[in-house]
Amino acid sequence: MSTIARYTGEVFRKDAEVQEETIYKILGLHPCIVNYLGTDDDGQIMLPLLRNGDLFCYLTSHPNIPLSTRLTWAIEIAQSLAHLHARDVIWADPHLSNVLLTDDYHAVLCDFGLSVHNAPYYYEFSRGPPPIYLCPLGYYGESPRRIDIFGIGVILFALLSERFPFHEDLLASVHQQFGVLQKHHQICSNGGSYDTLAPSLHPYFGDIIAKCFNIIYPSADVLLTELQAAFSKWWGDNAEVKTPILH
Repeated sequence: MSTIARYTGEVFRKDAEVQEETIYKILGLHPCIVNYLGTDDDGQIMLPLLRNGDLFCYLTSHPNIPLSTRLTWAIEIAQSLAHLHARDVIWADPHLSNVLLTDDYHAVLCDFGLSVHNAPYYYEFSRGPPPIYLCPLGYYGESPRRIDIFGIGVILFALLSERFPFHEDLLASVHQQFGVLQKHHQICSNGGSYDTLAPSLHPYFGDIIAKCFNIIYPSADVLLTELQAAFSKWWGDNAEVKTPILH
């Protein structure tokens, strides 16, 4: 059902894909997923125009975002992915540019053009996220949700570390991304250790990141529960931290 009648802001229009429109209808309204407003007379998908843009661009242009804010975004992304998995939807394209910031600076998922509903266990994805987020081939045979679980592991790592795994920052070229992907393939196939968080954060979130990279979570609801508990522990141990500032 269209919600355009209740929306008074500016509208962003994109060419409709039957699959994406179907996914938006399956997901329904959720505070951490961009609000689907229906389609216009030309068949274009209508979404709110969110002027703060996507999370990747925001992170790379605002280098001093408080950790508490980045952790809040991590929780919101995990909440949205848990909702997808509860509706038997695989995002299939998990990366920071597919997360938008609302006008009040909260994270919402978008872009479900590659998403799959009720995927069979051995579903083969023809396309996926950028190389640095891509699940290693060695995990083929795991649930199709592996694509989302590994990808959100990279997203969480990037939010907490302000860099990609095995890279010095968030500005990795395509060549560098393929280098990290190859490193992930080697670790998955031959053993070794995935990149780890800084010592100050590892005791709280390191196990969660490791479980994502090793495809331990069957779905994002389990990840979300552990992430929320770790967030509460971190918050309690850092009493001087103020309420997250979203700006």
